Amino acid sequence: MKKIYSLIYNLFVLLKVFCPVISLLYVLLWTISFVKISFYQILSIPFEPLANFINSIYPLTINYEGRLIDMSYIACSALFILFHYIFSFFAQRTIDLYDFQEKTTIKKRHRDIKKININLEKELNKELKKYSNFTLLFNVSLKSAYGTSENRKEEFETLKKSFYLHIIKNLKLRFKNSKGIISDKMFVLCENFSYFDKFITNFIEDIKSFKETNSQININTEFSISIDAVKSDTNIHGALEFLEKIDSFNYKNKIIVTSAFKLKYESLENVKFKITPLGVSRLFIEPDEYTDYELYDLRFKN
Repeated sequence: MKKIYSLIYNLFVLLKVFCPVISLLYVLLWTISFVKISFYQILSIPFEPLANFINSIYPLTINYEGRLIDMSYIACSALFILFHYIFSFFAQRTIDLYDFQEKTTIKKRHRDIKKININLEKELNKELKKYSNFTLLFNVSLKSAYGTSENRKEEFETLKKSFYLHIIKNLKLRFKNSKGIISDKMFVLCENFSYFDKFITNFIEDIKSFKETNSQININTEFSISIDAVKSDTNIHGALEFLEKIDSFNYKNKIIVTSAFKLKYESLENVKFKITPLGVSRLFIEPDEYTDYELYDLRFKN
């Protein structure tokens, strides 16, 4: 369509430029005729038809010192000047029409995009509602602040298990419909995403208290937390295996969340935490098969 408008516009521009040239030629021919130059008849042959046509409609002559002067060539010159402005008008209207069509097309495209975005947002919100649960994998690492940690292994294991049990106990008291699994790490499934902020705030407070207590007995405490948003019918073992892979990246003293969690969390209102990207991480399924995931860091807003 743009090519058609371009061709039409160029045609009108060409005609617009052509008209003053023809107009000038008619004036020159009239001047040659007026001064009676002998080769006038030969030069005027291509221009006579239009002049004769104007004379047939309305003869244009003036009496100059007893001599009749044909003014049809001047009329033709004026007519081509008029055509110049007419073609200029149509050239500009062609631009205006193209601009109007382009604006109309853009507006329609914007309406279509807006409609598509609205539908996509509805689909996204519909899909996000299915992610009503969240899973968390917590891993604590204890080391002696001074000397070797070998002779304190049993002490560290006891402290770690007791802390895990403390978290699970508080979880059952504060948040219903939640489950915890304890091994070397602690895995938690919470069946109500709406209380995430309250849950993680209490969880962080417990970690701080645990670290302070350990520091008093010369124990350094490091931890890693991996969190994902999952559907209510998600396979628990699959969710745990996925968080285990995230935990293998060994982000210490950070709360790592997934893209699914980010989308779900940011759909909530009045949240306490902000989510910042950490970059893309590659999770290997088989030696030659992998999937890239973007991981994020969860932090307090203030």
